[in-house]
Amino acid sequence: MNAKIVGHRGAALVEPENTLASFHRAVADGADILECDVHLSADDQLAVIHDKTIDRTAAEDSPRRTGAIADLTRRELDEVRLVGGSSIPALDGVLDIAAEAGIPIYVEVKAVAAAGRTAQLLLDRGLAHGADDPHQAPAWIISFSQEALRIARAAAPRLPLAAVTKEPDAAFWDFVQEIGAQAVSLPIRTLSDQDVDRACELRLDLNVWTLNETELLRRAADVSAHSITTDDPAWARRVLEGSGT
Repeated sequence: MNAKIVGHRGAALVEPENTLASFHRAVADGADILECDVHLSADDQLAVIHDKTIDRTAAEDSPRRTGAIADLTRRELDEVRLVGGSSIPALDGVLDIAAEAGIPIYVEVKAVAAAGRTAQLLLDRGLAHGADDPHQAPAWIISFSQEALRIARAAAPRLPLAAVTKEPDAAFWDFVQEIGAQAVSLPIRTLSDQDVDRACELRLDLNVWTLNETELLRRAADVSAHSITTDDPAWARRVLEGSGT
């Protein structure tokens, strides 16, 4: 089985993360799946950004350089300039890129408040299906937050879900079964054979993150991960196809 390459925040090693340029680059560089992060603004708009504040990613010359996403309106977020002159995208814009490329997208809900709105947007766009055949699904919701995943499942029962964790303990595996998740997403550096076996036993897809080193990429191939998340899709493809290091 060939692992699918997931463009982490687009192609975050070569373009500013979670920008439209980064997602376009990931597509151009051969990503099989896009991955983005989503928060909810003060006026209930879905903003694609990893952190709960703009402080880390705002450029030094940005008109607005600090503040929490939850405290800023969409208009205020539009005042933020990221490195390279990009702005913070709306989730709709990133979904458009995935749709135009004909590839799936993993939408990582970072704030619980964004879960219901994200699920509803995917429903409205006809993307909230595929739980019975997740390899054909156009969109997934993934999250570290069990509450967010519960909200998403209630709002969109046919939407594939992936539970993300750094520590897959017994309670995590119980939750995965309770929620009816289609996949688990685990860190490659601490991935154990027991984790791999448990995912296989439960018939769950296994995603591993974040792979930017050849040794880790080969480890993912060895355990037959269904998908691998990387900041550099072009590099990952070269390594997996045996033409790079």
